[in-house]
Amino acid sequence: MKNLISLEIRKVLLKPHMFGLAAANIIIFLLSAFTSSLLTQNGNMPAFNGLPPAQLDTVSLALMLVRATLIVWEAVFLCVFIIEEYRNRTISLLYTYPVNRTKLMLAKLLLVCGIMLLFHTVSYIFQYACILLASKYFVFVTFSLGDIWVQAVTAISAIMLGLFPLYVGMIKKSTIATVVSSIVIVVIASNSQGCHAGLLSMPVAATILGIIGIAFSAMALHRMVASDLNN
Repeated sequence: MKNLISLEIRKVLLKPHMFGLAAANIIIFLLSAFTSSLLTQNGNMPAFNGLPPAQLDTVSLALMLVRATLIVWEAVFLCVFIIEEYRNRTISLLYTYPVNRTKLMLAKLLLVCGIMLLFHTVSYIFQYACILLASKYFVFVTFSLGDIWVQAVTAISAIMLGLFPLYVGMIKKSTIATVVSSIVIVVIASNSQGCHAGLLSMPVAATILGIIGIAFSAMALHRMVASDLNN
């Protein structure tokens, strides 16, 4: 499995993605700080149906944006490592290797999940560090460490949920469908009715969504293993 993963990772240059990740995190930090300043001026988020204003600190806002961004980014990696190979039929060359199909696909999925775990970890550390530093100089930037275990659960659940677009993409072997479905997932997961920081900020909801992502990725894996490449 380790050799398969090392072979797969050579197919894509991670350096440009790391530069992109850095740029995305800078934008997310600036956007979170700017939004926090607006919420402070307006007395936090407006109340609905007589409810009290929601207290949304800068860290919660930043991490919500990080999760949303990386779910879409994960769909891009799924397209690069899997969907594109099926669409261009280059996967048939990979299947000539004397290795079980299931093992090949699992290596791809583990690689994507590993990359996204790295991206989540780097992004969380970056946001925490920047917001902590900014909170010392700007009163509207609010820092809250929160529960590290909860953040770990929500991050892993976001990665698992990010596998759902693979099932949609494999139906028509479409990269567009894969990315669009990830955007739809972001909209649903960022729903603020259950929690002002989105459903993925709630451990129970995040776990359920993560299980759904795993279930659909398992169905996608079955479809890939059983598919007829001639069709």
